[in-house]
Amino acid sequence: MVSETSDVQHFIAEQALFQHLDYKSLEQVCSNIYTAFSKSGSQLSYSYSDRPADDKRPGLIMVRSGSLEIRGDSNELIDRLSSGDFLLPHVIAESSSITCKVSVLEDCLYYEIADTAFQSLYSSDRDVAYLCDSYARRFSHTSPSGSAVTNSTAIVSPFEFEHRPLVLRENFLDQSVSAFMSSPAVTALPDMSVFDAAKLMRDKNVSSLLITAEQALIGIVTDRDLRTRVLAEGIVTSAPISTVMTAQPRCIDADAALHQAQLIMMGVNIHHLPVVNGQKPVGLIGLSDIVRANNSEPLSLTGSIKRAMSVAELAAIAKQFPELVATLIERDTRAVDVGEIITTLSDALTRRLIQLAEAGFGEPPCEYVWLAFGSQARQEQVLGSDQDNAIIVQGEKRELHDAYFQQLANFVNDGLDQCGMVLCPGDIMARNSKWRMNLIDWKACFQQWIEQPSPKALMHASIFFDMRAIWGNSNLVDELRASVLARARKNTIFLALMSDNALSHSPPLGFFKTFVLEKDGDHNRSLELKKRGTIPIVDIARNYSLSAAITEVNTTARLKACEQKGLLSKSLASSLIDAHEFIAGIRLQSQGNKYRAGERVDNHLDPKTLSPLVRHQLKEAFHLVRQAQSAMKARFGGGIL
Repeated sequence: MVSETSDVQHFIAEQALFQHLDYKSLEQVCSNIYTAFSKSGSQLSYSYSDRPADDKRPGLIMVRSGSLEIRGDSNELIDRLSSGDFLLPHVIAESSSITCKVSVLEDCLYYEIADTAFQSLYSSDRDVAYLCDSYARRFSHTSPSGSAVTNSTAIVSPFEFEHRPLVLRENFLDQSVSAFMSSPAVTALPDMSVFDAAKLMRDKNVSSLLITAEQALIGIVTDRDLRTRVLAEGIVTSAPISTVMTAQPRCIDADAALHQAQLIMMGVNIHHLPVVNGQKPVGLIGLSDIVRANNSEPLSLTGSIKRAMSVAELAAIAKQFPELVATLIERDTRAVDVGEIITTLSDALTRRLIQLAEAGFGEPPCEYVWLAFGSQARQEQVLGSDQDNAIIVQGEKRELHDAYFQQLANFVNDGLDQCGMVLCPGDIMARNSKWRMNLIDWKACFQQWIEQPSPKALMHASIFFDMRAIWGNSNLVDELRASVLARARKNTIFLALMSDNALSHSPPLGFFKTFVLEKDGDHNRSLELKKRGTIPIVDIARNYSLSAAITEVNTTARLKACEQKGLLSKSLASSLIDAHEFIAGIRLQSQGNKYRAGERVDNHLDPKTLSPLVRHQLKEAFHLVRQAQSAMKARFGGGIL
């Protein structure tokens, strides 16, 4: 029996799948809807093999009230549906990889949309097609053996997460390096004389010369090199150019994005970057090329940071960061790229503060390295990120030099605080003497955390295991990381406890895939997009990486490495990467909106501010993460690899 049209249309118009439809399309859908009711405990059965194509078979079912449950042939839970959720009967009936059973948990009133009407809508509306295709992949990628929750090496994502923005805007950061490089590359052999190399540069009107051997890039010479390494040093012009070149220079692939070239130049303070295809140089991209591509605010800010002579100057520069981030978000810059840019600016601030400290307090008494932990180490910072840092001092008697490093750490930590990187609430900073140690003591500290994993030790491990050198002798960090990874991968009890600890950061999703909102007074009825959004994925990537001694620190890089080592299926690794990008993007978008509105920037979001389509995608992302957490617990929970 056809339902009352007005009642049905009012309900359908509020659902994510149909909310964007115009009145005519909505009316067409509603005129082909039939109402059905099933009692609790019954099952829904759909078999299309013995039904004519022109019958009234449903193409889509949407729950009005009550609840349904879908389980596979091994009784593994695939999904639960409540009001507003939908299923595609033909996917349930025709799936070749799994036999599904649809059970009624609570008395269920649902709408059946006739298959002919559904197919017409599917073929004409890209958003309906997109969501329905996502639904179909859930069943085509579910393991028939139920291994999705028991064996992470066999896991396949139930939802291949694909965020497709409805409005695309051109973003210079995502354009290819090859579109802006100078090409072809001007090259010379290493035995060419300095004199002939200088003439070649003059004749070709270039400021850089790429040095090759057997067509492979081995070095670069710039105008500055000729001034500082030849003229200033009195080198004879008959000497081979290889004696004054910069060997094994930083380079970038021709098909890389422009922002990657920008970040390399910002990070290591160079103005010329060779562009290669494999090992063969095909061009050169310079600072002027990127400026030509766009009024490049990150490069400008980095240059200002390097020229600043006081904390006050640095703080004034840092005040421009929120405006930059808001602008990048409005250009549809990917969240991972924004995170890298913010982190690169934070790194530049840290390095300049250390340089100012050394200039003020004198040369350091011994070699050391300044470490960043957490989001800065992972290159995933957002607005308002706090500090997590430490110092490794070379030598066994750190107390002989600790007064100097106390001064330096106080200066840098306070300076970063004035620049917007607030002091760590847990005092995990270099100014705390606990986090200034020599390499031997740092190794002993990590050993204790791994072999005697108390709750506090696990908390520290989740922060300190993400480490990166910012300034100083990076070999100290490499040696510490190698020691830590060697111990962690062998200790299955520690990995099990790290896995359990990670589960405390559960996605904010309820029994029927409804959002679980925070009840904190200041953020009542909101989603926490850091602790319960991105951090669960960060934890998953870290724990799998520890189990295989993977040296990558960035979350995306870790997930890719886990896929390459067979720890995660390609589908799950890709889906987690996309989910991480999507959630981080929503988090950044929210922060940008709050900044523009003059509100306090934080990690909380009212889901009502999202469109129904984005809310649906966010639920799917959280659902994927929750399943990946279950797989992680199954893999590491028993303390056996």
